[in-house]
Amino acid sequence: MNDYIHNKQPKDINLLKILRRTISLDKKRNAFTTEDFANEIGLAPGTLDNKLKPSSDIDMTISEFIHILSITGDTSALDYIASLFDKVLVCKLVAKANISDLNLLVDKANMENSDVFRAVKDSISDGVITAEEQKIMLKEIDEAQQANAQLKDMVVHLALANNECC
Repeated sequence: MNDYIHNKQPKDINLLKILRRTISLDKKRNAFTTEDFANEIGLAPGTLDNKLKPSSDIDMTISEFIHILSITGDTSALDYIASLFDKVLVCKLVAKANISDLNLLVDKANMENSDVFRAVKDSISDGVITAEEQKIMLKEIDEAQQANAQLKDMVVHLALANNECC
Protein backbone atom coordinates (compact mmCIF):
# COMPACT_ATOMS: atom_id res chain seq x y z
CA MET A 1 0.00 0.00 0.00
CA ASN A 2 2.90 2.36 0.68
CA ASP A 3 4.00 2.16 -2.96
CA TYR A 4 0.59 3.45 -4.04
CA ILE A 5 0.79 6.42 -1.70
CA HIS A 6 4.18 7.47 -3.06
CA ASN A 7 3.09 7.09 -6.69
CA LYS A 8 -0.29 8.73 -6.25
CA GLN A 9 -1.15 11.52 -8.68
CA PRO A 10 -1.39 14.83 -6.81
CA LYS A 11 -4.68 16.66 -6.88
CA ASP A 12 -5.03 19.10 -9.77
CA ILE A 13 -5.23 22.52 -8.13
CA ASN A 14 -6.85 24.13 -11.19
CA LEU A 15 -9.56 21.48 -11.31
CA LEU A 16 -10.25 21.97 -7.62
CA LYS A 17 -10.54 25.75 -8.15
CA ILE A 18 -13.03 25.18 -10.96
CA LEU A 19 -15.09 22.82 -8.79
CA ARG A 20 -15.04 25.26 -5.88
CA ARG A 21 -16.20 28.08 -8.19
CA THR A 22 -18.90 25.84 -9.67
CA ILE A 23 -20.18 24.93 -6.21
CA SER A 24 -20.00 28.53 -5.00
CA LEU A 25 -22.02 29.82 -7.95
CA ASP A 26 -24.59 27.07 -7.52
CA LYS A 27 -24.92 27.83 -3.81
CA LYS A 28 -25.53 31.51 -4.57
CA ARG A 29 -27.99 30.75 -7.35
CA ASN A 30 -30.02 28.40 -5.16
CA ALA A 31 -29.48 30.18 -1.83
CA PHE A 32 -27.84 27.02 -0.44
CA THR A 33 -25.43 26.83 2.44
CA THR A 34 -22.33 24.69 2.21
CA GLU A 35 -24.13 22.15 4.38
CA ASP A 36 -27.14 22.13 2.02
CA PHE A 37 -24.91 21.52 -0.99
CA ALA A 38 -22.81 18.84 0.73
CA ASN A 39 -25.97 17.03 1.86
CA GLU A 40 -27.32 17.22 -1.70
CA ILE A 41 -24.38 15.15 -2.92
CA GLY A 42 -24.42 12.86 0.12
CA LEU A 43 -21.42 14.24 2.02
CA ALA A 44 -20.81 16.00 5.30
CA PRO A 45 -19.70 19.63 4.79
CA GLY A 46 -16.24 18.92 6.25
CA THR A 47 -15.76 15.93 3.98
CA LEU A 48 -16.69 17.97 0.91
CA ASP A 49 -14.27 20.69 1.99
CA ASN A 50 -11.47 18.15 2.49
CA LYS A 51 -12.09 16.61 -0.91
CA LEU A 52 -11.69 20.07 -2.47
CA LYS A 53 -8.45 20.86 -0.59
CA PRO A 54 -5.20 20.24 -2.48
CA SER A 55 -3.43 19.32 0.76
CA SER A 56 -5.94 16.68 1.83
CA ASP A 57 -5.42 12.98 1.09
CA ILE A 58 -9.18 12.50 0.70
CA ASP A 59 -10.03 12.29 -3.01
CA MET A 60 -13.34 12.98 -4.68
CA THR A 61 -14.90 9.92 -6.28
CA ILE A 62 -15.91 9.94 -9.92
CA SER A 63 -19.52 9.50 -8.78
CA GLU A 64 -19.31 12.62 -6.61
CA PHE A 65 -17.67 14.54 -9.46
CA ILE A 66 -20.45 13.54 -11.88
CA HIS A 67 -23.09 14.34 -9.25
CA ILE A 68 -21.68 17.87 -8.79
CA LEU A 69 -21.70 18.47 -12.54
CA SER A 70 -25.18 17.02 -12.83
CA ILE A 71 -26.82 19.09 -10.13
CA THR A 72 -25.02 22.34 -11.00
CA GLY A 73 -25.33 21.97 -14.76
CA ASP A 74 -21.82 23.45 -15.03
CA THR A 75 -19.46 21.38 -17.16
CA SER A 76 -16.47 23.74 -17.03
CA ALA A 77 -14.58 21.09 -15.03
CA LEU A 78 -15.06 18.67 -17.94
CA ASP A 79 -13.87 21.32 -20.38
CA TYR A 80 -10.74 21.74 -18.26
CA ILE A 81 -10.09 17.99 -18.17
CA ALA A 82 -10.58 17.79 -21.94
CA SER A 83 -8.05 20.59 -22.41
CA LEU A 84 -5.47 18.58 -20.44
CA PHE A 85 -5.67 15.99 -23.20
CA ASP A 86 -5.77 18.55 -26.02
CA LYS A 87 -9.46 17.86 -26.65
CA VAL A 88 -12.46 20.13 -27.04
CA LEU A 89 -15.91 19.14 -25.77
CA VAL A 90 -19.03 20.04 -27.66
CA CYS A 91 -22.59 19.77 -26.39
CA LYS A 92 -24.81 17.68 -28.60
CA LEU A 93 -27.86 19.49 -29.81
CA VAL A 94 -30.99 18.45 -28.00
CA ALA A 95 -33.49 20.83 -29.53
CA LYS A 96 -34.56 20.36 -33.12
CA ALA A 97 -32.23 22.31 -35.35
CA ASN A 98 -33.42 24.53 -38.17
CA ILE A 99 -31.83 26.30 -41.11
CA SER A 100 -31.63 29.69 -39.36
CA ASP A 101 -29.71 28.06 -36.50
CA LEU A 102 -27.35 26.56 -39.06
CA ASN A 103 -26.86 29.97 -40.62
CA LEU A 104 -25.86 31.44 -37.23
CA LEU A 105 -23.47 28.60 -36.49
CA VAL A 106 -21.73 28.83 -39.86
CA ASP A 107 -21.25 32.57 -39.24
CA LYS A 108 -19.83 31.83 -35.79
CA ALA A 109 -17.50 29.17 -37.19
CA ASN A 110 -16.34 31.56 -39.90
CA MET A 111 -15.60 34.29 -37.31
CA GLU A 112 -13.70 31.87 -35.09
CA ASN A 113 -11.65 30.60 -38.03
CA SER A 114 -10.92 34.21 -38.99
CA ASP A 115 -9.69 34.81 -35.43
CA VAL A 116 -7.30 31.86 -35.85
CA PHE A 117 -6.04 33.29 -39.14
CA ARG A 118 -5.48 36.71 -37.56
CA ALA A 119 -3.78 35.31 -34.44
CA VAL A 120 -1.41 33.15 -36.45
CA LYS A 121 -0.58 35.90 -38.95
CA ASP A 122 0.07 38.39 -36.12
CA SER A 123 2.23 35.88 -34.26
CA ILE A 124 4.44 34.96 -37.20
CA SER A 125 4.83 38.49 -38.57
CA ASP A 126 8.15 39.03 -36.77
CA GLY A 127 9.43 35.49 -37.42
CA VAL A 128 9.27 34.52 -33.72
CA ILE A 129 6.45 32.96 -31.73
CA THR A 130 6.47 33.95 -28.06
CA ALA A 131 4.86 31.92 -25.29
CA GLU A 132 2.06 34.50 -25.03
CA GLU A 133 1.46 34.38 -28.80
CA GLN A 134 1.36 30.58 -28.65
CA LYS A 135 -1.20 30.76 -25.83
CA ILE A 136 -3.38 33.14 -27.87
CA MET A 137 -3.15 30.99 -31.01
CA LEU A 138 -4.06 27.81 -29.12
CA LYS A 139 -7.02 29.54 -27.46
CA GLU A 140 -8.29 30.74 -30.84
CA ILE A 141 -7.77 27.29 -32.38
CA ASP A 142 -9.71 25.64 -29.52
CA GLU A 143 -12.59 28.09 -29.98
CA ALA A 144 -12.62 27.46 -33.74
CA GLN A 145 -12.58 23.68 -33.22
CA GLN A 146 -15.52 23.97 -30.86
CA ALA A 147 -17.48 26.16 -33.29
CA ASN A 148 -16.74 23.78 -36.18
CA ALA A 149 -17.74 20.75 -34.10
CA GLN A 150 -21.04 22.44 -33.18
CA LEU A 151 -21.61 23.23 -36.84
CA LYS A 152 -20.90 19.62 -37.81
CA ASP A 153 -23.26 18.33 -35.13
CA MET A 154 -26.04 20.60 -36.36
CA VAL A 155 -25.54 19.50 -39.97
CA VAL A 156 -25.82 15.87 -38.83
CA HIS A 157 -28.99 16.64 -36.86
CA LEU A 158 -30.53 18.49 -39.78
CA ALA A 159 -29.79 15.57 -42.08
CA LEU A 160 -31.30 13.14 -39.57
CA ALA A 161 -34.35 15.37 -39.14
CA ASN A 162 -34.86 15.18 -42.90
CA ASN A 163 -34.51 11.37 -42.73
CA GLU A 164 -31.22 11.46 -44.55
CA CYS A 165 -28.06 10.05 -43.13
CA CYS A 166 -24.43 10.18 -44.07
